[in-house]
Amino acid sequence: MRNKIWNFIMGKRSIRIQMLWAYVLSLIFTLITSFLADLFLKTFLSEVLLSLASGALFFFFFILFFFLWTRPIMRYFRTITDGLKSIASGNLSQRIPLARQDELGIVAHNINHMAEQLHQQLDKERLIEKSKMALITYVSHDLRTPLTSIMGYLDLLKNPALLSEEEQERFIGNAYNKTQQLKKLIDDLFEYTRLTNGDVRLVFQEVDFTSLLEQIISEFEPVAKEQHIAVIPLIIPVPVRLRLDIEKMVRAIDNLLSNALKFSIQPGQIKVQLTVVKKQAVLSIENLSSPITPEQEQQLFERFYKMEPSRNDHKWPSGSGLGLPIAKNIVEQHGGRIWLEHANGHYKFSIAIDLAANSQEAF
Repeated sequence: MRNKIWNFIMGKRSIRIQMLWAYVLSLIFTLITSFLADLFLKTFLSEVLLSLASGALFFFFFILFFFLWTRPIMRYFRTITDGLKSIASGNLSQRIPLARQDELGIVAHNINHMAEQLHQQLDKERLIEKSKMALITYVSHDLRTPLTSIMGYLDLLKNPALLSEEEQERFIGNAYNKTQQLKKLIDDLFEYTRLTNGDVRLVFQEVDFTSLLEQIISEFEPVAKEQHIAVIPLIIPVPVRLRLDIEKMVRAIDNLLSNALKFSIQPGQIKVQLTVVKKQAVLSIENLSSPITPEQEQQLFERFYKMEPSRNDHKWPSGSGLGLPIAKNIVEQHGGRIWLEHANGHYKFSIAIDLAANSQEAF
């Protein structure tokens, strides 16, 4: 309490009080100095000259002492102006030292905050520009690969007389598979662009998530069986009401299942579990695969990031690296969250979404 009162009296937080103290102290020191000067000059000057000299000395000493008392304020003011000039010239890493607690200190703090915001905005713009270039590079590479294969197969098929019927069928089948891969790449890119640009308006409706998930699994099981992967559903046997954009959420879940299938050890299994925890529906998809590093784990939800090819890649079309980012974006637009738990090759992707209002009391 005493410190606060003392700081208030001394004006550490108010430049007005500091200027007032500078005026008062300058006046006091000027009076003392002028009195001593008059005593000294009294023996050398007449009364008229002494009167003139006293006025001049009083004015001189007052200016001198006021300048000395306000010098720290002016020096810090120059520090602020120099910092502003440096920031204005493009040096956004420039920061003004916060050496005061008064209004000038607040100004310096706000200038530093402004510079930090400008620096972050510049970094963001650079990142966006870098992302645009990366987008062009990745898209060009991912689209060119299947397109080159298609052109190669079509070039071979231009001379059917040189090919057997079996070779023609095989080349046509391969070309068709590549067109499907190309279509999926384009669809993923288009979907991701729409989601990230905010061009998609979700159409929410209340659905029984349990029934929806059972339908997705029933359609997924035949595909998994062909890859020698067993799907094990662990779903609570009660309706779970959620407000969803069904088409988008099915896309997100399908991306997670496809990712698990592509990288699962064969033969193997994928566990699909649905539970209700703290008024949230939690969907988990688990599988076993090759372990990854913590750095790779952090990059899984980044766009265009691809894992090293798995042993299944010759049976599974190459992906775009957008499946998990699309799933993440869709879940977040539903107000939910998605995360990965990984340990020694055991992967568990989870989605948590709030229950519908009329469903919360049931749990």
